[in-house]
Parts: sequence; C-alpha cells; structure tokens
Amino acid sequence: MSLNNWFYVVESLLKTHPYRIFVKKLTSNEFDKIFVGPKICHGLIGSFFGHIFDPDFFNEASHFMGYNPIVQFLMQPILIIGVVVHFVMGFVLEIQNKKARDVSYVKYKGSANAPWVSRNMIYSGLVILAFLALHFYDFWVHEMAYKYVEANPEDPTRYYHETVEKFAPFWRTILYVVSFVLLSLHLWHGFASSFQSMGVNNKYTVGFTKFAKIFAVVVPLAFAFIAVYHHLNPITH
Repeated sequence: MSLNNWFYVVESLLKTHPYRIFVKKLTSNEFDKIFVGPKICHGLIGSFFGHIFDPDFFNEASHFMGYNPIVQFLMQPILIIGVVVHFVMGFVLEIQNKKARDVSYVKYKGSANAPWVSRNMIYSGLVILAFLALHFYDFWVHEMAYKYVEANPEDPTRYYHETVEKFAPFWRTILYVVSFVLLSLHLWHGFASSFQSMGVNNKYTVGFTKFAKIFAVVVPLAFAFIAVYHHLNPITH
C-alpha cells in the first residue's frame, strides 16, 4: 500500500466517531499543512500504521524520517530538549512538594487525598526515563553510529528487519509494554493536572481534555501492541 493510500485510511478514521468532534472534515492538502508538508505528514503516519503490516512501506517512511533535515535537525532536538526539561522540572517539583509536607506533627496520608497515579508520578517517570534510555540505546544511538561514526552508505531496506530483531528478546518486549502502560497513566494524569494547574477553563476545555485522554490511551498502547506483534512474529530466514 502506498503512502497516499495509508494517508486516506488514517484520514477516514479521524473523521469517524469519537474523533470527528476534534477533527473537522479536512482535505488532504489541509492535513498536509498541519503536519508541515505532505512527506512529513505521511512519514509520521506511515511509521505508525505501516510499521506492522508493510515492511516496504515502513522502510520507506523510516528512511525518509531518518534523513530528512527538518526532522533530524529541528524536530528531534526540540523533542529531546523538551523531554529533558520536563524531567528536570518534575524532579524539582517533587523535591519542593516533599519539603512542603515535611512537618513532623502532620501525618500525611496520600491515599486519602490523591489517586495512585498522582502519588506515584515521580516513580512512573523514573521508569519511563529508564525506558527512554534503553530506547535511545536501541534506536537513536545505533542510528547515530550507523550514519555518523561508521559512515555507512544509505540503506533504505534495513529498518524493518532491525526493528523486528530488537523485540526478539522476551525481556525487552515486556519492558517496553510495561513502560508504555506507565507512560499512558503518566500522560493521563499529566494532561489533566496541567489543564487544572494552568486554569484552562473555556469552551474548548472539554474537547481538549477528551482528546488528551484518547491520546494518552491510544498512542502508548498502540506502540505496546507493536512491540508484542513483532515479538510474536519474528522474521524467519
């Protein structure tokens, strides 16, 4: 299936319930503008849906994303900096909160005041941080070494095979699944608490909140499914 065909499949899904309340009926050109041009849009969507079902398509999308300067030198650094800042601020806030509760004559009972996800954001964050370190080692470090250290020539056919091999070990697959479940919980509470902390309360709040919850569940669990799928469907030679 071509990039354009995958694009129209995703576009059709976005226009169905419950997503139609968030996405108006857009033409493919309007969709492309939102995602900074048609190839980046197709690459992002393709790496997600084409990943599982079509090795050729996944290789094509991954190769484009891996060598596109906008992705590599603009979007990727912004994402990395954002993640680092988020974790640093999370640790700072956790330390400040503990200091604020450190009163000897007050017994703090977290379970009576906050849900499990809220009380353990720092721990789920630490697991996610460890997972990100493994993920960077598995894919980003390997990619940087392949392109810039070893100076290998471009090989548009290598990505699918390399990805499937990563999920051959049972322990790595389980770690990815557990991490994505924790990421889902982390995002679910994070979106809700951020809206509350910023005092966001207008006619768009309900829609944004619903979209955030859908995103927090669907995206991490979809990636968890990818890990399980590749573990159960290894490449046989």
